[in-house]
Amino acid sequence: MKTLFTYDLRIQQTLLILFLATIIATAVMHKEFLYISIFVEFFLIAFIQYSLNMIKFLSKEYAKKDSRKLYILVSTYVVVTFLIFIICWYIEIDFHYGFLEWILVSWVVLSPVLMIQSLVISFYDKENGKTEDYA
Repeated sequence: MKTLFTYDLRIQQTLLILFLATIIATAVMHKEFLYISIFVEFFLIAFIQYSLNMIKFLSKEYAKKDSRKLYILVSTYVVVTFLIFIICWYIEIDFHYGFLEWILVSWVVLSPVLMIQSLVISFYDKENGKTEDYA
């Protein structure tokens, strides 16, 4: 697990660069498989970032500063509402569309912010050590 945390920042950077390259390739080539790649890469990034940050948050070795607490709170909101959305869609429960639209908008707005925040947290973990102060 320590080896994974050693390369945490590099893994996230690589996945985000691949994600951005896929978006650019899709804009240029308009191939359908690239749209599927964007979808898969997005959820892979979200899964990896959420998992790593949750493990670090629950670990006593890493500082529990405000930015990590905020990341965990907001990302857990996104994950929980997404799972509720999937379950309700699967069992065909109708939503009040105004409420549903706000949840979808919040996902669109929060996702890039969470990706960047996770990179910032990992950068400060790497630069300052596990328990040093960061913003």
